[in-house]
Amino acid sequence: MIIVFTLTVFLSAGLLFSVQPMVAKSLLPAFGGGSSVWTTCMLFYQVLLLLGYLYAHVLMTRFSRRSQLVIHSILLVAAITIGVLFDTPVAPENASTFPVPWLILQLSLISGLPFFAISSAGPLIQGWFARTGHERAHDPYFLYAASNAGSLIGLLAYPFLFEPNLGIAAQRQYWLIGFGVFILLAMYAASRTQKATKETPKQRKRRLKEEARLTVVSPGDDDRAVDDVITFKRRLFWIYLAFIPSTMLLGVTTYITTDVVSLPLLWILPLVLYLITMIIAFGSKSQRAVKDFTRPMVLSTIAAMILLMASEMSAELSMVMVILIELLLLTSVGIVCHGRLAMNRPAAKHLTEFYLLMSVGGALGGFFNGIIAPLFFITNFEYAIALVLAVSVLPWSADLVNLTKKKARFVKIRRRVGYPLCLLLYVLVVGFYGTEITNFVNQFLPTSISEGFTVNMTMVFLMTVVPSVMIYLAWKDGLACAITIFLPLFAIQYNSVNTDSVIYIARTFYGTHEVHQDFYPDTELGRLVKIHTLKHGTTKHGVQFLDPAFELEPLGYYHSNGPCGTIMRTIKSMRPEGARIGIMGLGSGAIVAHGRPQDNIVFFEIDPEVKRIAENPELFTYLSNARTQIEVRLGDARKLIEDSQENQEEKFDLLHADAFTSDSIPVHLVTKEAIELYFDRLTDDGMIVLHISNRYLDLEPLVYELSIQTTGLPPMVFDDVDISEEDMVYHYPSKWMVITKDVQTAIRLGEAGMLVSGVADEDRVQIWTDDFSDIISLIRWH
Repeated sequence: MIIVFTLTVFLSAGLLFSVQPMVAKSLLPAFGGGSSVWTTCMLFYQVLLLLGYLYAHVLMTRFSRRSQLVIHSILLVAAITIGVLFDTPVAPENASTFPVPWLILQLSLISGLPFFAISSAGPLIQGWFARTGHERAHDPYFLYAASNAGSLIGLLAYPFLFEPNLGIAAQRQYWLIGFGVFILLAMYAASRTQKATKETPKQRKRRLKEEARLTVVSPGDDDRAVDDVITFKRRLFWIYLAFIPSTMLLGVTTYITTDVVSLPLLWILPLVLYLITMIIAFGSKSQRAVKDFTRPMVLSTIAAMILLMASEMSAELSMVMVILIELLLLTSVGIVCHGRLAMNRPAAKHLTEFYLLMSVGGALGGFFNGIIAPLFFITNFEYAIALVLAVSVLPWSADLVNLTKKKARFVKIRRRVGYPLCLLLYVLVVGFYGTEITNFVNQFLPTSISEGFTVNMTMVFLMTVVPSVMIYLAWKDGLACAITIFLPLFAIQYNSVNTDSVIYIARTFYGTHEVHQDFYPDTELGRLVKIHTLKHGTTKHGVQFLDPAFELEPLGYYHSNGPCGTIMRTIKSMRPEGARIGIMGLGSGAIVAHGRPQDNIVFFEIDPEVKRIAENPELFTYLSNARTQIEVRLGDARKLIEDSQENQEEKFDLLHADAFTSDSIPVHLVTKEAIELYFDRLTDDGMIVLHISNRYLDLEPLVYELSIQTTGLPPMVFDDVDISEEDMVYHYPSKWMVITKDVQTAIRLGEAGMLVSGVADEDRVQIWTDDFSDIISLIRWH
């Protein structure tokens, strides 16, 4: 019997984690890839998860055994019926403008009821197991570990097994089969429950033994896992402990995928570790796990603070080291917080309420990072807050219980007031007199060391050693440790928005956009030239000389001597009377510098903040000083191009997809259906241009397949890599490809310097469609 219950929760969790990416992917062609799509999906499923846990709680506490069986049977049958009947998302004409209500409707139809039914399985199956009379029924929480194992398998199986081998339609069929199996298992599990009976002496003995084991908690903690009194304070404590790992998961994921490396699928690794921490925490060794990972949590938090400081001061950091520290931080925080949740868990009769409040904490973490932070923070401040909250869960001076009241009060004041004040004074002194202190320190260093010891590295040393020592000294008091670490973290955040090089910073649901100002020494003019760079995380999206002599020169990926210059010269020679050009992605607007007065350029940009930046003449002047006719349309590029077709607008001579340099691929823009749409909007001899520069994905095999299967011709390619290190300041290496149906256009491009793309048979990939895509096959593994 225990195997069936374990298999049921395992399967339910696997189905839960696989349905979300499957449904989200199916929405792309109909609704586009805007932030409103993703945030709506996230919130929709989090709300459903909460409702599922609430349903399980009400069902278990308010209805009889027979009523539970009837109600849940009806729900499961209705859920699979809905799942079979509604399978294709449909978007009305105005969905691209404001998709939220239509998204909620479609999500409710194609996955709402099935997701709701499965989301209730975790607490419901465990609650039923607690009523089976089994010898382990008094403590069914071990099934939670099995549930998280199922989540882990479902998470890894989708991108590595299902997505590369199955289309959306086939994925849905197999998922419904799995759902059917789950229904049978759930009904069997429900049938094994028993009416409430008096506890037998043997069961009571086993329960008391388990309670005695759980009551021994980590030193200084006041957790009591078996206390049947569920106070309001204890409920808040459960929510708080669930909130911290949730916000830390999202904070770490954002940090390493935006500020370190935006490697595709890297977001999976933090989520995998998050699930592993829950498996460990709700296993049989939760108390030992919390004890073993408490000190590593403090040390990894200090290390994360040092990384933030070093990064802020532009110190060179090892990417591998940064990722390892961040993942260790997430793991240790997850184990400590989830472990304390497991140690504080109530008796089985309160199980459903416990899981409901845990889900509230997890959802609040997602809401805080996904909605609140982008609205109110312009930096990744939520990550710093997560670091402070993480150390706050440490025992609050629990080691002082054997001291006198007077002595204990003195130690608390020293930790909670003395350490922070000393650190505040130190940070202020170093902040105002850092350069002088650095020069003074370098006087006492050997010449061989001081010459290689830059001011930045000396400042990193000064700003990290003393705070690290202070934080470690305070770690036995969670409150003191939180106050102490808050001071340097706040200083980092304050400095990041008040630095001289960053002249503009804004944050949206798409991330943080920064405009950096530097000065480039021009030997011909004999003076420094102001240069502005638009950045999103580690990716540069535009660069311009803000000098009248150079401001209309296209720079970066759009340099006149690069692929962009070659392609633009070709299309202008083909259309001397003027060309109509569509660009997917605005950036700084550098490409308009190639335009002529008779040309018309239409930009399709999804982020309104990018439009504001490009149109602000104090930041970039490509648009404000452009010689050509310009129009910027906001929304998802594919949807906007579809709209232009429905409105019977004039066709384009060139469509340029420039949305891939950030290493996060908008899949729906490079499917077979998308390419066919582009050709429908092109003139007969027009061209589709794809800027495929990418650090981690090799997109050439995919573009080759798209070209061969839609035109019968291989694409043209220009890989601009032969650039001197000095010129890379304003001329970025880039790789561009062109798909065209017209042989003469291909010949023109060849004469201009582009090459015919060729892909070896062993390197060819399966073409992407709206039903199928496989990003794993494109990753550069070397």
